[in-house]
Amino acid sequence: MERYYEKTLLEELHDIQDTYGYIPEEQIIRIAKKKNMPKSELYGVISFYSMFHVKPRGRYVIRVCNSLSCYLNNSENVVETIKEYLGIESGETTADKKFTLEIVECLGHCGEGPVMLVNNKVYTKISPQQAISILKECI
Repeated sequence: MERYYEKTLLEELHDIQDTYGYIPEEQIIRIAKKKNMPKSELYGVISFYSMFHVKPRGRYVIRVCNSLSCYLNNSENVVETIKEYLGIESGETTADKKFTLEIVECLGHCGEGPVMLVNNKVYTKISPQQAISILKECI
């Protein structure tokens, strides 16, 4: 049965993302040929889903929630402190490929803001000083 199973496009993209940490151009070309679809259409699918990335990212992906509840609890101060400490803007990766910073709309902990996620670990009610301490532990 498994022999006849062909992965869906999203399953294949997830596998590539898990392998490389992002979806390299050569994999996009390969999938586009395999699925007989224009590269631009495949880029459209990839860019639609926020979990897919076409650029290498840092070993530690830092996401800071900027929803209204986190914003009202000073998430902006956490973000600005992290930006200054790492020397990068949101969406950028440090030169040593250690950290990527992303400002996101909601991490699902609205009563515990500000919230920061480092890879898959959630930190709630975080202060700018706590954020820097967590990043220093990653080094």
